[in-house]
Amino acid sequence: MPEIDKILSLSTAHITKEARDWLDEQSKLTENNKMKLITYPKGEYGWFIPLHEDMFEEQKIIPESLLIILGYAWGTGCQWIMFDNEIQEIDDLPKYDW
Repeated sequence: MPEIDKILSLSTAHITKEARDWLDEQSKLTENNKMKLITYPKGEYGWFIPLHEDMFEEQKIIPESLLIILGYAWGTGCQWIMFDNEIQEIDDLPKYDW
């Protein structure tokens, strides 16, 4: 039987500009398996991030606004996060203008 993963879909407004730039860098590094956080680009303005237990070992490297989201997604039982600039913002997480 196939496994169905739960994904948290979020607006890019929930991360800082610093975190956005960091995710862009991580998506490039993922191609060569040299990343701190597995990150796949989603079109021109977004990312897919798979969640796993080991990712929290890199806390000091992950930008704080992103770390809050990782914890939120993990706490709700998600296996993935999808960021997209066209998704509506939610009230549970901070929002940033950039």
